[in-house]
Amino acid sequence: MISRVAESCFWLQRYMERVDSTARMLEVNLMFVLDVQVTAQETWRPLLVVAGEAPRFEEIHGAAAVEDGERVQEYLTWERRNPSSVLNSVYWARENGRTIRETLSQEMWKSLNTFWHWLSGGQGRKVYDRERAEFYSQLKETSQTFRGICHDTMLHEDPFDFMRLGMLIERAGQTARLLDVKHHKFGPTSSTVESAEEYAQWLAILRSCSATEPFLKRGRPANGVEVAEFLLFEKPFPRSVLHCVDRAWNFLRRILPPARPDVRYESRALLEGLLKRLSSASIDTVLAAGIHDELTGIIDTLARIGDAIHEDFFDPAVPGPEWQDAAEATEVSQ
Repeated sequence: MISRVAESCFWLQRYMERVDSTARMLEVNLMFVLDVQVTAQETWRPLLVVAGEAPRFEEIHGAAAVEDGERVQEYLTWERRNPSSVLNSVYWARENGRTIRETLSQEMWKSLNTFWHWLSGGQGRKVYDRERAEFYSQLKETSQTFRGICHDTMLHEDPFDFMRLGMLIERAGQTARLLDVKHHKFGPTSSTVESAEEYAQWLAILRSCSATEPFLKRGRPANGVEVAEFLLFEKPFPRSVLHCVDRAWNFLRRILPPARPDVRYESRALLEGLLKRLSSASIDTVLAAGIHDELTGIIDTLARIGDAIHEDFFDPAVPGPEWQDAAEATEVSQ
């Protein structure tokens, strides 16, 4: 497949995963403010930090606006100046899908196109104004439905693999950022010293990742250490960082051509290195090293992996003379 199509596949599902993650955070936070008495800044600013949009938001609206829940929700949902807003994410998902319509199934395009027109044509805004929680729920359900349609109606070949790769890298980063923001505020705790506010915060993190039921089925107490261990290392859970990195490595291997000694794929080296690092780590080693530093390292590595995928597959460098010499030497030896 040509690089343009591969890149559109990669970003299509990445944008849709971003919509899902943002909707989850907003829905959970909306419920959280009704149950727990915390300052407005502690309630809404973390969402901007997770989205990586705190500096831009403060530049546009002023630092004091981080306490305004309505303004934060509007910014994360509808703001065209926010490249990660729900509106922009769905727009760019549809644009990527539009350019590769022949690659998508008819059902995928219909779902994506209908979603965009619902969101941009006024119907979505009416639901947002009338029933906020229902609006966020519809965003989640539509994103999940689209993923299911993709899985069930596409050939599981290179385009599908690039879609899954983009989705998993986005999801791993979202989980790590969410965990980092909350852990940076409260720090690791034990079940014997949990305050009511801390307990509610850990449950909110689990709900943001749809992890409450799976977590409780493990019989774990809801404290900072246990939640961090589950969201980092619970491999069977589909939103844990380890699960996402492991599955991303699987799809990258499916995409890579047969191994050649003269070609180095930076994305392969970085992703394989991150997987080995996570597989050999434990919550004890993470806490000893500092959970904020470890999560920041994971987030930065995932960003580098995204850049490396772009360079390896979407905008590869033109092979130089040394590559041609190596290729000719290989042919002669054969």
